[in-house]
Amino acid sequence: MIRVAIADDQQLIRDGFGLILRTQPDIHVAAEAADGRQFLDAVRRDPRIDVALVDIRMPVLDGLQATRELAAIPHAPAVIVVTTFDDDAYVLDAIASGARGFLLKRCSAADLVAAVRTVAAGEAILSAEVTGAVLDRVRATGPATRVDLAVHQLTPRETDVLALIGAGLNNTEIAERLYLSMSTVKTHVTNVLAKTGSRDRVGAAILAIQAGLTP
Repeated sequence: MIRVAIADDQQLIRDGFGLILRTQPDIHVAAEAADGRQFLDAVRRDPRIDVALVDIRMPVLDGLQATRELAAIPHAPAVIVVTTFDDDAYVLDAIASGARGFLLKRCSAADLVAAVRTVAAGEAILSAEVTGAVLDRVRATGPATRVDLAVHQLTPRETDVLALIGAGLNNTEIAERLYLSMSTVKTHVTNVLAKTGSRDRVGAAILAIQAGLTP
């Protein structure tokens, strides 16, 4: 059972998300909060929460600061930032703050549920609607020496895997594209993250783009 916390200052949003998630047999809404401080208090009370849906703009403590403060809490949940603001700067701030996912509030119910399951499984997710903006921002920074050094450590096959991560493919799609088993792909992904110092797939995808490995 995936235990979820919902943090949003709008009751309607909390009710809507809760209604969607409660229809899923593998998801339990364990806590709700109207601001970032209430959210952190809820996480401290319930260390079993797996995933948190957190709005960016909330009173008392905003979602980005609340996400940063989670680092001091043992067994903190993985955060999916959910907001109406699709400015790419918010996306990059969310990633830098430690978020594992980013969705817009206008996402479909199916996308919301899929994001919760993906992040609960240890992967990261970016809404397709904001990915383009993030990639444009990253490409504008140009390649860096750190990026070149990180990619240089990879084997040719690991480089292939990194490129496909940058293209947005999941493990199943990478396995099909490279004719590899799932276990082999998972090993390559683990090695890519470790060698490049990427915290998650989102970080690896950004690295792939900076290194010019994607179209």
